[in-house]
Amino acid sequence: MRSSLYIGATGMKSLSEGLHVTTNNLANCSTIGFKSQMALYSDLIYKEQANPGEWNNNQANSCVAVGQHGMGVSVEEIATNFTQGGFESSNSLTDLAINGKGYFMVQDASGDNFYTRAGDFNVDTEGVVRNPNGLALMGVNLFQQTDALTGQGNAADDTEAQATGDLTNATLEAIEIDRFKHVDAKQTSAVTITDTNLIPNSNVLTDIENPYFSMLQAYDATSSDPLTTNQFSNAQGITIYDESGTAHEVTLYYDGADQNGTNQYVEFLMADTVENAENVGDGLLMSGVLQFDAAGQLTGLAAYTPEQAGSTALSDWTSASLSEDGLPTFKLGEHDVTINFGISSETGTLTTQNSAEAVGTVARNLAFLSGAQTENFAVTGYSSNPFVSASTQDGYAEGVLSSYEISNDGIISGNFSNGENIDLWQIPLARFTSDDGLHRHGDNLFGYTSEAGAMELGVPGSENYGTVCPYYIENSNVDVANEMVHMIVTQRGFQSNSKVVTTSDELLKTAINLKR
Repeated sequence: MRSSLYIGATGMKSLSEGLHVTTNNLANCSTIGFKSQMALYSDLIYKEQANPGEWNNNQANSCVAVGQHGMGVSVEEIATNFTQGGFESSNSLTDLAINGKGYFMVQDASGDNFYTRAGDFNVDTEGVVRNPNGLALMGVNLFQQTDALTGQGNAADDTEAQATGDLTNATLEAIEIDRFKHVDAKQTSAVTITDTNLIPNSNVLTDIENPYFSMLQAYDATSSDPLTTNQFSNAQGITIYDESGTAHEVTLYYDGADQNGTNQYVEFLMADTVENAENVGDGLLMSGVLQFDAAGQLTGLAAYTPEQAGSTALSDWTSASLSEDGLPTFKLGEHDVTINFGISSETGTLTTQNSAEAVGTVARNLAFLSGAQTENFAVTGYSSNPFVSASTQDGYAEGVLSSYEISNDGIISGNFSNGENIDLWQIPLARFTSDDGLHRHGDNLFGYTSEAGAMELGVPGSENYGTVCPYYIENSNVDVANEMVHMIVTQRGFQSNSKVVTTSDELLKTAINLKR
């Protein structure tokens, strides 16, 4: 009977703890990112029945099994349910939900790191992204502020780690979104021509003595139209930037040239717009020839640049220098700019070094790229449907941040007043060998313990990491109906165990009264 009292007491104690868990779940049914818990019970040690006898007739090796009876129940573990909660939309960009595995890393003022699924972040007066308790969201600084003169950056560069998806060893900082963030002007260093088809036999302008430099000979910067529409077959405008961020409106003119056997040629001329030009060649940057085979595929490129600014004399135009990537370059101010038509020199050399004057009417005299390699986007020379659709360049004027956005892979990118979209931050996600080893700290925070195993940081959306969803928050994963069932079962169990205690007490009283 005394055992019954004890066992009933263990039942009441354990079930009261279970009710505590259920109550806490119900209290947090609307808590952002909350993970529900469950009380797991286990039976206590068993007591063996004393003095087991033997079978009647004393059969060999046939003993009565030892009897056992239990000593009650205890709460073995409070387990956490880490399943994902439902999403709720919001009107705040910095409300972030994780669709899949992972935790946001946040840091307090003491530098201690915590982990959370609650992504209800806000930007404080200093631009730092914080949760409601003031902990800063941690991320990788991707903003590479580049000196236009030296090409040297002055911010942390973890782009290689970002590319591999493993950010465990990356340098983390509190994410700061400065609404007055300034980006310096960047000198254009590369121009790429894409989505372009030229017709080699569309030869509008012809110079009998210099068929590959007809437009160069006709160019006149002192005229309102340096080249008239009857002096080229196609043209495209490109805006490039010098070291101060000043925009230069550059025009690429194209026209067919002589055909030599199966090879076909298109000459091109690149010129900057110059107001009040004094010399006929002011603004000229590059002249050259594109070579196509009979199928219209780009097979060669010869480029020439002026040694004497403002001159259209062919003797002043020599083979263009090549970059480390085997691309021809021209000068914008004091700096080299590459131009990429989709073809480069694998060897970084030319078939010859000469002036434009030495070419004459012989195509093989052109200084073509040696070991030419073409790309998929290379300019084509098909015999119909000419078009000049696109060009890209990597320079821009100075600007200030006008808005920002957050992508599913955790990239915070800024839209600047100069029209540039620049990556500012990478939000990493943390994952652990065992989520059950994390320690709850309240305020929707988990802390790392050794029982959680290895911690890794990665790019959202990469292997085994969830994605970041802006304008959403993750709700609690508490199932209210299920918790109500647990509460009723726990209540009935508690009442039953309390009845056992009172019944055992009555039996003990009866036994004691027998002596009297």
